[in-house]
Amino acid sequence: MNSNLYPALYAPKEGYVFLVTYGRSGSTLMTNYLNSFPGYCIRGENNNVLHHLCAAVRSLDNVNFTFRRQANLKPLNERRPEMQHIMETPKDPWYGAELVDPGNFAKAIFNDFVREILSPPPETRVSGFKEIRWVNNMEQLEYNINLLSRYFPNARFVFQTRDAGAISRSGWWKQRPREAVEKFIKNADAAFLACAAKNDASIHVRYEDIVEGEGALRKVAEFLGEDFCTQAAYNIISERLSHLKKNS
Repeated sequence: MNSNLYPALYAPKEGYVFLVTYGRSGSTLMTNYLNSFPGYCIRGENNNVLHHLCAAVRSLDNVNFTFRRQANLKPLNERRPEMQHIMETPKDPWYGAELVDPGNFAKAIFNDFVREILSPPPETRVSGFKEIRWVNNMEQLEYNINLLSRYFPNARFVFQTRDAGAISRSGWWKQRPREAVEKFIKNADAAFLACAAKNDASIHVRYEDIVEGEGALRKVAEFLGEDFCTQAAYNIISERLSHLKKNS
């Protein structure tokens, strides 16, 4: 039934992979590796649009909507007296809130996100994307991860980190105070690891381990249940990506 109502969301038959990281962590390298698996379509950044969709769902997940929806499911004579005469009328300040189903809303907007933003080709087995802006909203990171786990079929997460000192000397991070950058990255790493520890469908990968050899990429392949290809791993590691080569 869900696949009929939300066809785009359920189209990738083997689910989704989300790369959770920050800038200059080697995320494009990892994206290239993920896309080396047959049937994978892992898109690049989307300016954190999914966070805003999660925030919209969260705004419905509050006491007013929940209370009114639960009340609406009860027979009229079982509702609280102060609600009986105003519910389902314009006199109710939350008129119509009893009709809102946050779950259906979430599936609908995530379905649109897949169709319009990820737009996976018809032959896609696994869809997803990488985003470096998860760290812009750390207070909602765990909620967002849990929400995606709930509504995206077979959602899996790759948390990628890099040494804070190396990050502070790389790219645009160099324009900021080094101590502040290192503190920010270490806090992000702690949040990533905490989320990964609570979600069995997660893996943590360090950039340093990726460039050392094939071990980290083999670990990712095993986590995803994909066949490991030594040549593909070698090609990915050896490739000199210009945005990583400069100021890294």
